[in-house]
Amino acid sequence: MAFLISAPESGIDSIALTYSLLDPIITVIRPLAAFVTAFTAGLVENFTGRSYAESGRTEPDRTCLVDACCDGTDCDPWVHARHHTNAEKLRAASRFAFNELMDDLAILFVIGLLLAGLISALIPQSFFHDHLGSGLWAYLGMLAVSLPMYVCASLSTPVAAALIIKGVSPGAALVLLLAGPATNMATITMVGGLLGARALLIYLGSIVVCTLSMAFLTDALYQALGVSAAAQAGIAAGGMVPEWAELAAAAVLAFLIARAMYRKFVGRALPGSLTSEPDQADAPKGSACCDHESAGGT
Repeated sequence: MAFLISAPESGIDSIALTYSLLDPIITVIRPLAAFVTAFTAGLVENFTGRSYAESGRTEPDRTCLVDACCDGTDCDPWVHARHHTNAEKLRAASRFAFNELMDDLAILFVIGLLLAGLISALIPQSFFHDHLGSGLWAYLGMLAVSLPMYVCASLSTPVAAALIIKGVSPGAALVLLLAGPATNMATITMVGGLLGARALLIYLGSIVVCTLSMAFLTDALYQALGVSAAAQAGIAAGGMVPEWAELAAAAVLAFLIARAMYRKFVGRALPGSLTSEPDQADAPKGSACCDHESAGGT
């Protein structure tokens, strides 16, 4: 349960985006709040639920992630870890990052940027300040929007940045950053079906209570420091990287996003397309790359 909460809220990509689009304060608060929420949910679940031994253990999938050369179960862990060189593992990680992972993130990131652009261009500057602003009602309103919304960390960050610029308090924006990625309907359905109704109440209750508490503390911290979140949005990352490097990185990112969208919407629709590589998860498990005994365990 702790993993389900912390993983979507505090990924490296979301932290980097938060620093780039918002400011250092909320960049630190976001993963800290995710840790507090996840730790609280896990602690409550462990003290009120069945023990792990009673609930039954599930055998983890230890299949080799490089090329599924073995299932990892009938293989000594030391041998299993040495089936591939570091260079082979790095190539496999790069393939995953620039293919499967980019395929998953690209369209959501583009949607987030488009939503942020629409909010910035179409909504008056005073709208959110007059109707939402800060305080408990702002937090509850943002929570009501975030709980059923299917939004990932990469999508929620530019939207939160646009809301802050338009007058939403950093605490209310933090509610979106925390509750949105952790409470989509797919995760709620999975938690309820796998862990039960009691665990689902703990899951949602921990997110609501901890998120609201961290929102209050965030706004109080900004007020105590005399910092305007709207004025600081996007400034922290400025000047850290030379302009030529920023342009080069933007070009690479644009190419990767365009490539991912082509693979997703065009390439797979073409007959005999080779744009999508075979998923390693579909490879036959246990298809040995070598005979461990005759290879001397290497």
